[in-house]
Amino acid sequence: MGDVESFGGFESGQGVDAASFEKFKERIKAAAAQIKALKKGEQKQRKKEEKLIKILLKFVKTSKKQDIMVLIARLLERNIPAVFILSIVVLGNEEFFDDTEGAKVLFEGEKLRDESEGKTLAFFDRDRVLPLKVKIKIDAWMKNVLSQALEHPHRLLKTVYDEDEILILPLLQLVSFVLRDYLEKNDQEPEYERLKEFSDFFLNGVMKEVRQKLDKTKELREDS
Repeated sequence: MGDVESFGGFESGQGVDAASFEKFKERIKAAAAQIKALKKGEQKQRKKEEKLIKILLKFVKTSKKQDIMVLIARLLERNIPAVFILSIVVLGNEEFFDDTEGAKVLFEGEKLRDESEGKTLAFFDRDRVLPLKVKIKIDAWMKNVLSQALEHPHRLLKTVYDEDEILILPLLQLVSFVLRDYLEKNDQEPEYERLKEFSDFFLNGVMKEVRQKLDKTKELREDS
């Protein structure tokens, strides 16, 4: 697991101390200030975003994961939608969100599905086969991440890339670390290169779908 932890310099077992959590809350306040700057016409969206940030705060305090906490703060500072971040961290943490007040705001009443359309996770299945239950859960999680991404196409494309039009490292790390924790929880031994490769492939695929949605919307407007 040493390679995985070197992906950003975090240690998966590192807890969240009081001082670190206070710093995290300060960074969240800065991110929340951006939300308050939204136009009055977007008041409903602003309230939803504020609720989601409160859920993130509670999740971080409960999970006690230093690496996840830091990454969430960095992504919120970039104004990446809180619902998209939550759709990533929900994997393996469904019990927390089921018990969290306001969790309906995240999936609008829908729980993470256990159904699968038979997709294979080739990046993990090359040398050994994952348990069916794990594959189904990851597949449902991937679909949900995509679904939330499509809800905020313009904002995502403006915030998830660096100046070289490459996906920002904290986002890749968050997906990798959430997958790492979920696989370890299910007695799997994730490999650093597989996690990194899969996270990059998956997120680029999501953003490709987001662009296609915007292109279709543009075409419809031009034809109308």
